[in-house]
Parts: sequence; structure tokens; C-alpha cells
Amino acid sequence: MMKNNKRVSKILKLLLLMVISYSCKAQVLPPISQPNWGNEIIGTWISNDDLDYKIEFTSNGVQKEYIGNVLQDGTYNYALTMSCGSNINNGFDVYLKRDISSNDFVCDVINNIHTDDNGVKTLSITTESGKLEIYTKQ
Repeated sequence: MMKNNKRVSKILKLLLLMVISYSCKAQVLPPISQPNWGNEIIGTWISNDDLDYKIEFTSNGVQKEYIGNVLQDGTYNYALTMSCGSNINNGFDVYLKRDISSNDFVCDVINNIHTDDNGVKTLSITTESGKLEIYTKQ
């Protein structure tokens, strides 16, 4: 009789453990959708730190830099990517990859493109060196 009580007790414990583990299973969150800023980034953006400094993103993948409306040497091919070099996407990052030479590139992070209640668009970029840059669309 004692053996049967131990066996029943073990079975009950096992059933209880199964019920608890089933009810405590991890919830699966829906995948995070990546922002599609390919069209929104196109245009001219004025630096909030230096109103003479502008960057322009063209629809054919070229980024241009201007100081005082004068085109600078800084003209690059760019792409918005989910990874860049050794930078691996964490599910949130969109990289602004700029080719600065035939075998070298820069990986900045686009934090956000935001439109406020008045229709003013801002672009927030964290450079590869960690500097936060804010631009307003012209």
C-alpha cells in the first residue's frame, strides 16, 4: 500500500509539473517590422546644428553635401540596409551605408524620420563615431 501511495504521489507531482510548465510557456511576440524610409529620406535636409550645412539624398542612391549652397567633395553612393559591415541588425536598426571609396564605407544609423503635427520632417542619425545629428527637411 505504501508503494502505491508513493507511485501516486510521483504521478501527481509529474502531472502538476506538466500543467505548470505548459501554463508558463513563453509568449511569442510578433516580429518587429522594419521601417521603410527609402522614399522618405529623398530630398534635402538642413542640419539643426549648422544651417549652412545640408545633405541631399537622391532617388538614384547618391548623397551630396553642401555648405552655403555650394556642393562639396562629399558625394557618396548610399543605401539603407539592415546590416552594414560587421554591424548586425538588432531588429531595430536601419543603417545608412555610404561608400567613401571603392573599398571603404561608413555605417551610420538612422534613428528616425519623424513628421510633427505641422508637417515638419526631421531626420535623426547617429554617426559611426557616435555623434547624434538632427536634420530638418527643406
